[in-house]
Amino acid sequence: MRITEKFHSIQGEGPLMGIPMYFVRTNRCNLRCSWCDSTYTFSGGHEEPVDSLILESGSVWEEWICFTGGEPLLQADAPDFISGVVKMGKKVLIETGGSISITPYVSIENTVIDMDIKTPSSGESKSLREENLLLLRKSDYLKFVIKDERDYIYSRGFLQNHPENTNNVFQPCYGTDLRWLAESVIKDSLNVRVMTQLHKHIWGERHGV
Repeated sequence: MRITEKFHSIQGEGPLMGIPMYFVRTNRCNLRCSWCDSTYTFSGGHEEPVDSLILESGSVWEEWICFTGGEPLLQADAPDFISGVVKMGKKVLIETGGSISITPYVSIENTVIDMDIKTPSSGESKSLREENLLLLRKSDYLKFVIKDERDYIYSRGFLQNHPENTNNVFQPCYGTDLRWLAESVIKDSLNVRVMTQLHKHIWGERHGV
């Protein structure tokens, strides 16, 4: 598996925000979101045997492993890694951009899938693999990164067109006014969680956090 970095940190976003996790960040991404904060994953990295990575992840003190990227589902041995880590007694948060099938992962117990719905400002709003929406479990959730009014209207419309997906997170793009987003959600009576990127409030914008 090609890895960019590994580190201990606090989960910074989504319903599991605030939980200590061990992060395994993979190399490569098939998307190019305009506001991406992990562009350093687009190249470089180093190879690690998946068996060694499973043993290392299974030995850390954190209950949760965050499998992220880049786009971690591009890794051919991603299913083996996740299954192996779960067998070691860990829980795995899988962060994905939504453009690759999640079919191999929904049958693996003790996992949560954090799947992005790319908004217009990302430049990748047409990348969603629609059939993934039908595969999500009650423990999984959709995440909308919102930069501006256009993104908000798009996200609100998406929820109206997909009422079956009830576990949703609105996250302001870093630098976007959190109060504006929260008040917009309240005004429109949207049943979503409004969450910021906690790790950036603690450590700022840097690698390994």
